[in-house]
Amino acid sequence: MSIRLRALPVLVAAAILAGCSTGPVSQASAIPATDAPSAEASSTSTPEPPAAASPAATAIATPSSAKPAATPTDVPPKPGDPTFTLVNRTIKAEGGSIVEYEITWTSPAGLASEFLVYGVTVCLRDGREFHGKPCVARGMKIPRASLELIGRAPADARSLTVSWDEDELGFGPYWSILMRATNSFGNSIFTIVQTENVCYQCTY
Repeated sequence: MSIRLRALPVLVAAAILAGCSTGPVSQASAIPATDAPSAEASSTSTPEPPAAASPAATAIATPSSAKPAATPTDVPPKPGDPTFTLVNRTIKAEGGSIVEYEITWTSPAGLASEFLVYGVTVCLRDGREFHGKPCVARGMKIPRASLELIGRAPADARSLTVSWDEDELGFGPYWSILMRATNSFGNSIFTIVQTENVCYQCTY
């Protein structure tokens, strides 16, 4: 009886040892296997190439193609689009008045060094055949003796105010107002700013 009792622990131990001798059991089998990454996850995990610049961004980066400032290489063109506007009239105590006119014009920048305004002291086409027509017409020659310089403006100016006396009847000393541009190469042809009409043999 005592032998059987002593043998029982030995048999239990042998059974335990026999169970262990079948090989180690992997603990990894108890952890759920990690699934392979899906196609969507793969695409998000891969860095995307940088997007190409849009046409708008490219246009902003394009250097400006502004033209350089003009420089004179010849006589300047004549002033363009003249206006002639009465801006003030001051009545004189002794009679008559002082009138002020504003002249405006257009001209390319950088080509003229100065603008000159002249009054024409006679009606240059005073004749029967020109009655009612302008005293100065395009293309006609202007005698130097008939010109009186009444104003000058710098290269960057596009307006000028000129003034003179008028008598009680409203007649001034000039029949026409002309202007030209000038630079180191010479003078432009005249621009007719304003002209009176021929009044053949009129008396006042």
